[in-house]
Amino acid sequence: MSFATRVAALFGVFLTMFAMLGMRLWFVQVAEGAEAAEVTESQSWVYVSTLAPRGDIRDRDGELLVTSRFVPAVIVDRHLVLPDQKDQLIQRLSSVLAIPADEIAAAYERAGVNGRFTVADVAVGQAYAINEQLRDLPGVRIEKVPQRVYLTGDELAHVIGHLGLPTEDDLDLDLDLDPNTRIGKLGVERAYDQFLRGAEGEIAFRVRQGIVIEEQPDVAPIQGDTVQLTVSLEIQQVVSRALQDGIALSNEWKEDRRRQGLKANNETVRGAAVVMDVQTGAILAMDSYPHFDPSLFVGGLDTATYNSLAEQRAFLNLAVSGLYPPASTFKAVTYMAMLENSTPFPTDVEGVDAANRLVHCDGSLELPGLSDGSPQIFKDWYTGDKGWLDYHAALEQSCNIFFYSVALGVHRNWKGTAQENVIQDEARALGYGSKTGIDLVGEAAGIIPDRELFRSWQEFQLENEDAPALLDPSRLELADPWFGGDLMNTAIGQGAVSATPLQVAVSYAALATGGRVWKPYVVSQIRDADDALVYVGRPELVRDLDLNPEHTHSFLTDLGRVVSRGTASTAFADFGSSKALVGGKTGTGQSLATRDNHAWFAGIAPLDDPRYVVVVLIDEGGSGGAVAAPVARYILQYLMGEEVTPIVAGEVTD
Repeated sequence: MSFATRVAALFGVFLTMFAMLGMRLWFVQVAEGAEAAEVTESQSWVYVSTLAPRGDIRDRDGELLVTSRFVPAVIVDRHLVLPDQKDQLIQRLSSVLAIPADEIAAAYERAGVNGRFTVADVAVGQAYAINEQLRDLPGVRIEKVPQRVYLTGDELAHVIGHLGLPTEDDLDLDLDLDPNTRIGKLGVERAYDQFLRGAEGEIAFRVRQGIVIEEQPDVAPIQGDTVQLTVSLEIQQVVSRALQDGIALSNEWKEDRRRQGLKANNETVRGAAVVMDVQTGAILAMDSYPHFDPSLFVGGLDTATYNSLAEQRAFLNLAVSGLYPPASTFKAVTYMAMLENSTPFPTDVEGVDAANRLVHCDGSLELPGLSDGSPQIFKDWYTGDKGWLDYHAALEQSCNIFFYSVALGVHRNWKGTAQENVIQDEARALGYGSKTGIDLVGEAAGIIPDRELFRSWQEFQLENEDAPALLDPSRLELADPWFGGDLMNTAIGQGAVSATPLQVAVSYAALATGGRVWKPYVVSQIRDADDALVYVGRPELVRDLDLNPEHTHSFLTDLGRVVSRGTASTAFADFGSSKALVGGKTGTGQSLATRDNHAWFAGIAPLDDPRYVVVVLIDEGGSGGAVAAPVARYILQYLMGEEVTPIVAGEVTD
């Protein structure tokens, strides 16, 4: 091939290549140019959510309890931080804000690659100072962010709750949840979080090499809905004060016992109280002590403080989560089961007049014929002889032997029949043994024991030898681990029975209103930012037991006898002119040998037209009559419009 031919061929190849390149450039610039420009334009815009202020929380009268305010805060936007700037930025923020670098680094990672997070709220002066250093703090802005404000301190902590960062479970349940956004963790803040959270706003900007080059108008966030409680702040403050005075009284009472050489093991540090509207189930006050201040969580709680509060069990709402033997307050259940079912009395037991339904309350009940393995002698809480008592006087004097006899009659006459669980069935119908359904988190169900439950425990324990024991080992090899003595203990609220103060309140409300079991609730209504009603907490009737009106009247009358001349008479001696309209029942719950007895009182007022139920529990309080009854008396005095008198010890009664 000649030189000219080779040059011509090479020229042809180059010409073809340039033609193809030209066609490709035309296609990219003209055919795809518009679409590519559109994609590039859209990808350069960054859309970031901004926090909405949480909704207000108000009491039943409209009193503001919790709100949100805007405060200056240091914000880090990771869109504006180049990879090689991260470490230096974290160190500088740590120095400026006096926050450990590892905490900032953890928040940085939680935010994600394109995340945005609040490092800390700052004072106005500090905000100005940091603003002057922004050129050395890439990705940092000073913005106003919503901050939660709790106006009542610690008094309503367990009802209102607090905020905290979401857990992994929270994030799994809500895939759109920002891991650095504080959400409700307890109380109403948790239960109604979706209403309170509000609608996030949005800011949009274009970024080039970590620098904002263009911004769109902000979309403002919308504040969360306003939640109104059934709780009265005024009643709550009375209850809170009374409960703390009652705990102090218990410790004074124990010290006095020690001086007399009597037993008192531990310091009293915990208690709970509930005030409920018996006609609707609305909670008017609910207190659990010790308290905690929800404000501590607003900016993040340090580990030492959190551990201290956790050690005190301050986060546990004893009113709905604390499980205790309800003791003699439970005799109200046995009382009504006996009347409604005409339960038989034992016919061959000394001290029991089955025909006239009388029991000789002389301090002990000896039962040589009871099933093997059961206790043979049942002791009462008092010494001496109270005489032959009917059911009216037995409730008034809290005679254990009478209620033992009721259970013994059921066991001996109805064992193995559909009626052997009449006491337990009455308890379950009144709300024991299952959650009440209150609109708060963490509620406990409690236990109402029976033959079936004990058999299931026996089977579980045999199959899981390393698990904590549910039954005494001596029962495991028996054909039937349930004894008559177990039913007798159940009848007085002891043994395996456990309940929360709220369950006791629900049961007494039902007994006082002819059997209407209400679902308790703490939120009455919710309104949005435009004041439109978005939720109404209406009374919800769980069931109506349709109790015999004569039995209801008898029960209320006998509660009045407890206060006027029974186990609570000393505590209520100076109640005031409306004393005849107030009734209740004391209770002293036995615990472990190393712990003191728990003090209970459940009260109803007014007896002629019940409206309030008041339940007081003092954990290891010592005595229902001496400690819990005076606390309840103080609360009931306030509710009935009487002059409240100091909380002093009552009589040591069951």
